[in-house]
Amino acid sequence: MTHPKYKKQWQVSAADEFGRLAQGVGGRIKNPTDTFTFIREEDIPKDRKKDVTYGSFTCSVRPEKADPNRTRFTAGGDKINYPGEVATPTAEMLVAKILFNSVISTPGAKFMTMDISNFYLMTPLLRPEYIRVKLIDLPEEIIKEYKLREKANKKGCIFLKVVKGMYGLPQAGLLANQLLEKRLNKHGYFQSKIVPGLWKHKTRPIQFTLVVDDFGVKYVGREHAEHLKRVLEEHYKVTADWDGERYVGIHLKWDYDKRQCH
Repeated sequence: MTHPKYKKQWQVSAADEFGRLAQGVGGRIKNPTDTFTFIREEDIPKDRKKDVTYGSFTCSVRPEKADPNRTRFTAGGDKINYPGEVATPTAEMLVAKILFNSVISTPGAKFMTMDISNFYLMTPLLRPEYIRVKLIDLPEEIIKEYKLREKANKKGCIFLKVVKGMYGLPQAGLLANQLLEKRLNKHGYFQSKIVPGLWKHKTRPIQFTLVVDDFGVKYVGREHAEHLKRVLEEHYKVTADWDGERYVGIHLKWDYDKRQCH
């Protein structure tokens, strides 16, 4: 983020990430998630000081996303001493490819994708987690807006109290998945007990695979895919691609008349 050629755009991207996770920044984050708050070191309970972990940044360019310049702030999950279950059911690549095959072999079937924004960030944690970050690693806009120099310790570090799921926390995926499953079950959707990450509906001709927050949807009749989209939009911000040309990094070209996928 410090390279002169890219500094401005990635500083904004990083500030926006912290704004989404905290309580906004510059008035440009419409619905901040309140995932964490900035606190002083002395605000951490004594019995949790041993659990304080680090935070790191991941930057990537994702053309298929609404915001292609993506900065993600993640918790150091390897330092989290979480006492509960953390394994998350997710579709393997083989399952996704079998679904592609099923689309072209089922008369009238089509494929589309959906993406849930901030999927992990919507789920309350069962207990708070704590992250330590150096001020020099934070965007200046965030430092000024949240007056972080006043909260930093003598070593120039600031601390975060995390109360909702975020990337890097080992329990975040499972908690988010459990909440999603509960919400989908109310509308007739259920996850296969045999194939993790493969979902169906009790009566509608629709199936989908779920990899983290990416849905690969096979449907016969657009109204059924629209139903799934409406159900998700009750709780999440959803981006849909009705052409279904990219899923989990795979580029797809559909020819439904010839029943082929390239």
